[in-house]
Amino acid sequence: MTRPPATGTRPASTRPASTRPASTRPASARPRTRPARAPFLLLLVGLLGGALISLLVISTTLAQGSFRVTRLQQQNADLARQEQTLTSQVAQASNPAVIAAEATKLGMVQNPNLKFIDLKTGKMVAGKPTKADQAINVAGYNP
Repeated sequence: MTRPPATGTRPASTRPASTRPASTRPASARPRTRPARAPFLLLLVGLLGGALISLLVISTTLAQGSFRVTRLQQQNADLARQEQTLTSQVAQASNPAVIAAEATKLGMVQNPNLKFIDLKTGKMVAGKPTKADQAINVAGYNP
């Protein structure tokens, strides 16, 4: 038993396919296909991430270089102070009075028969040197 169709309604199967109304869009408007945004977003995130990592590496390298420069400057200052101290010690140790005191400590004695050569006359002179001879400042010459 088939039922009679209700008034004002048609069954969908009785409607022909060609009589269906066309889309309400104009003919020039095609259905939009969105381009895939995922590759673009991944590229953008990758570039930004790479830039941030590069900045981090550069910053770390510069900070490390700065610490190294600071350490080398401190080391240079320490070595300059050490050089100054050693120069002062050498100056004190090369003082004739200090050398004489060290020689006496080691058991050295002054030669009682000290003689000098007078270069003008070529003769040997015994005794204490004259004031002119004492004014001569030659290394190793200690009247």
